[in-house]
Amino acid sequence: MVEGEVAEILAATPDGRTLLYTDSARGELGVVDVSRPDRPVQAGAVAVGGSPTSVTVTKDGRHALVGVDTTSDLTAPTGLLAVVDLRSRQVVRTIDLGGQPDSVALSPDGRYAAVAIENQRDEELVVDEVEGGLPQAPAGYLSVVDLKGPVKSWTESRVELTGLPDVEYASDPEPEFVDVNRRNVAAVTLQENNAVALVDLAKREVLGSFSAGTVTRTDADTADDDTVAFDDALTAPREPDAVQWTPAGNLITADEGDLAAEPSGGRGWTVFSPAGDVLFTAGASAEQALAAAYAYDDDRSDDKGAEFEGAEVDTFRSDSYAFIGAERGDAVLVYDLDEETRPELLQVLPTGDEPEGLLALPKRDLFLTSNEGDGSISVFALQRSRGNER
Repeated sequence: MVEGEVAEILAATPDGRTLLYTDSARGELGVVDVSRPDRPVQAGAVAVGGSPTSVTVTKDGRHALVGVDTTSDLTAPTGLLAVVDLRSRQVVRTIDLGGQPDSVALSPDGRYAAVAIENQRDEELVVDEVEGGLPQAPAGYLSVVDLKGPVKSWTESRVELTGLPDVEYASDPEPEFVDVNRRNVAAVTLQENNAVALVDLAKREVLGSFSAGTVTRTDADTADDDTVAFDDALTAPREPDAVQWTPAGNLITADEGDLAAEPSGGRGWTVFSPAGDVLFTAGASAEQALAAAYAYDDDRSDDKGAEFEGAEVDTFRSDSYAFIGAERGDAVLVYDLDEETRPELLQVLPTGDEPEGLLALPKRDLFLTSNEGDGSISVFALQRSRGNER
C-alpha cells in the first residue's frame, strides 16, 4: 500500500529504481524506491498544486513531468504541466496547458512531451436528452511541449483535434490517452468519439484519424444475474481508452467504453494498422480468460463488463509482450506479441483493486500496476521457463 490515498498512473526513472505515481486525492506525486522490487520502500511525495492525472520522466532522468488538473468549473477548464526536479523533489517550473490534462507521454527520443487535454464533459449535463452527452464546449486538443534545452526554455504549443473525419462529435474530440512512436507520431484516443487521431509532433499537425468501429458479437455476458455465461448479443462501439504503439508500427487499444448506452464498449482489445484496419480483435476471449481465472465480476455485465482500460507494450529480452489491464477484473492479461495479428495469451496476473496504471521495466525484468481502488502497487518479475522468459 502507498502512503497516499490512491495510486493511479505510474512512471519510473531510466534505471528503473525509482517509481513515481500520481495521487489525485492528495494532490501529490508519490515516490517509491524499488531498488529491491520484493521490498518497495515509500520515499516521499511532492505536492503539485492540483489534481495530478498522469506522469512521465525525461530521458535523462532529471525531471518528472506531471499533468495537473486545476479545474474548478468544467465550462472553463484549466491545467498545467508541473516539472519536478527528482533530485531536490521540488516543482521547478509550471507550464500552463490551457485546459485539463489527462494523459502525458514522452517521445522515445526525449524531445517532446505530448499531453492529451481532454476538457472532460460534465456527466450530469443533459445534451440532446442524453445525460452527459456530447458535444460540450470547450473542445480538447493535444498539447506539445518541446523539451529542447534547459527547463526554462521549454515551449508549449497546441494541435487542434476538432473537425476530424470519422469522429461523431467533431467539435468536441475528448482526447483521452496518448502514446508516441519513434517517428514522433502521437496516437491519441478520442474515447467518447470512438476514434483515434495521429499527430506529427515535430510539425504540430494531424496526419489522419480513423473510427475504432463497432463490435458485433453473440458471445458476451450482458446480464447481471449471478451467472457468468458468454451467450448474449452485443453490438457496441469500442470507445478505446489506452493506446500503445507496437514494435511493428501498429496500434493496440484497450476498448473500455464510456459514452454509449449500456451495455457498451468493445469489452476486449484490438490491434489496428495505422490506417485503422482491424488486424486482431480479442472478441470474447479476454473476458473468458478472466472468468477462467475467477476474475470476472458478473455485477459489471450489464455495464461495461471487465472494463479493459489500460495497455502497455514492451520488449523483454527480444520477446514482445502486450499487457491489457481489466479495471473491473482486478487483473492484467499478458500476451506474447511476436505475431501481432495472432497474439497468444500467456497468463492472467491478479492485481490490487482497479488497476489503473501499467508500466513495463524491461531493463529490470519487471512489470508493475498502480491500483486505484485500494491505493496499492503490484510488482511482478519475469520468470524463466524451459529456457525462455515468461
